[in-house]
Amino acid sequence: MSQEHGTDHSTAGLSAEQIGRNDSIFRQANERIDKVAEAGEFEGVAPFLCECADMRCHEVVFLTLAEYAEVRMGPRLFLNVTGHEASSQGWAQVIESHGAYVVVKKIGPAGEVAEQLEGSSDPETATVVIDQRYRRDPA
Repeated sequence: MSQEHGTDHSTAGLSAEQIGRNDSIFRQANERIDKVAEAGEFEGVAPFLCECADMRCHEVVFLTLAEYAEVRMGPRLFLNVTGHEASSQGWAQVIESHGAYVVVKKIGPAGEVAEQLEGSSDPETATVVIDQRYRRDPA
């Protein structure tokens, strides 16, 4: 049976740190898309990737540059396809709903990681410091 992407099952066992990192990796990709779109490569809307915690998710949301800029108003805010907030394992809260997508705010240690990775050239390997109480032992 194939696993759905963007669900709590698809990210079961991930630490809050890895959830924050995964979202940041997708955000970095979207920032590249945003730069291309700003250069006039797209008319009206651009294809942005879902920034959920599931690294196998490749769903796309079409947004205007202004809509994406609203999502990027803070380092803890991320774009998720509606329903994919479940992949955050409770480390995100939906703060806005827009039909096909939601804006989530990372909380707790996943939020701390997202803040620390803001602007990082390599969110996959950048050093972050989080409270050890939140680390989960690997399954």
